[in-house]
Amino acid sequence: MYFELRILTENDKNIIEHFFEEASDYAILESGESNPRLECESLLNDLPPEKTKSDKFVYGIFNDKSILIGLVDLLKDFPTKGGFMLGLLEFVPEVRHQGLGKAVHEILVEKARHLGANSLRIGVLEVNIAALKFWKSLGYIKFKETELEFGSKKQKIDVMRLNLRD
Repeated sequence: MYFELRILTENDKNIIEHFFEEASDYAILESGESNPRLECESLLNDLPPEKTKSDKFVYGIFNDKSILIGLVDLLKDFPTKGGFMLGLLEFVPEVRHQGLGKAVHEILVEKARHLGANSLRIGVLEVNIAALKFWKSLGYIKFKETELEFGSKKQKIDVMRLNLRD
């Protein structure tokens, strides 16, 4: 399946909000509700206190008709130098389970390596069994478990890491 990765900015809010409307099932799983406007603001602007916008890369994944079908949130040097946090890799339901996640991930690994990454890290909801299976299939290994609140839901999170050193 053809796709293209493009950096997204504040100018892309409308298409990002539309994406979150189409892919609302993840927000509902995570927090019990979907709020595309809030999710868009969070994607574009949320950062840990010590990070700046220059450390954050928000990519749109577009199909051959230039329709936004996926989103990526990548944070450089977090929580430590050389460790990159993959905050989001999400697709609209109709393109899931077609190998797109793996193909996008391969490109993200190369981009992260180019920017100095020696590992990628992701937090996965324990209730999201399909996602846990996906990340494990790419070589990610659980190294920590934590619990976070999303809206009115408390979620157990498996924190996983992929070593990028050869």
